[in-house]
Amino acid sequence: MQAREKLTDKPSGIIPALSTPTNERGEFDEESQRSLVRASIDWGASGLAVSIIAGEFYKFTDSERKRTFDIVVDEANGKVPVWAGVSHLGTASSIELARYAENTGADGVIAQPALVGKEASLALHEHFSKIFSSVEIPIMIQDAEDFNGIKMEPGLYARLANEFDLFVCVKIEGGKTLDKIRETKITLGNRLAILGGMGGRLLLEELPLGAVGSIPNPCMTDIVVQSFNAFRAGDHEEAREIFAKYKPWLEFQTAHSQSAFEIVKETLRLRGVLKSSFTRSPHVPMDSKTRTELKELIEKMGMLKVPY
Repeated sequence: MQAREKLTDKPSGIIPALSTPTNERGEFDEESQRSLVRASIDWGASGLAVSIIAGEFYKFTDSERKRTFDIVVDEANGKVPVWAGVSHLGTASSIELARYAENTGADGVIAQPALVGKEASLALHEHFSKIFSSVEIPIMIQDAEDFNGIKMEPGLYARLANEFDLFVCVKIEGGKTLDKIRETKITLGNRLAILGGMGGRLLLEELPLGAVGSIPNPCMTDIVVQSFNAFRAGDHEEAREIFAKYKPWLEFQTAHSQSAFEIVKETLRLRGVLKSSFTRSPHVPMDSKTRTELKELIEKMGMLKVPY
């Protein structure tokens, strides 16, 4: 593995949230994970996020999550920064993952609140402070209230940013994403990088409010990158036209939201990236009609690369 310089810049651009692929028996598929890393880089990703919500981190053991860190860091080989998701049920487990990620060569870590209980502000500050104090690589907070039910305020970000130079970014997503991005930008200015999420579906609304990129699903990274690059170049109309190609897939996923992770993996399989779209429980599997409709959509988009 080639030597890497330590990441010092705040993240920006399109950083796909990698799926965690398995074979048809539900066993971690290293070859498909490597394939997804290569495809993401080829599609223009500015970085890679591993073992966060889109990677179904809560369905995998700690040893499996550590293995994904190893594989993604190794395959990325310094071409783009790797951000390792360390969210867990409690603070100590997040710290263990964060230290492992740093030791294995990850460029930064992504942390959510501990996932048990609805934490008060003081508990949130303590949780993040302990994680931030445990490593010497940049840290991103993932604010995903719709997922974990825990509300965080820009004031918490500001306090942590004052105390920890390694706190460089917040990923904001949920029902009031745009309002919170606006409020965070007003509160902190450029002290933190702001990234969007939610599959990248609000990318062109988030960027004018101060977001510097997004962490979307990994299956249409090439389209999202092209749209982002057009917007950044000042051609907002082209950005909208490119993004319009992505909207039918987003609408399909929304219509079948209970199978969202499997839809992402099946899309990647149809694009020739993953071997299997098997998704661990708990999940609602796609039926044959939904699979056929997804295949027809991917074919219509000109992205079908494997036989169905």
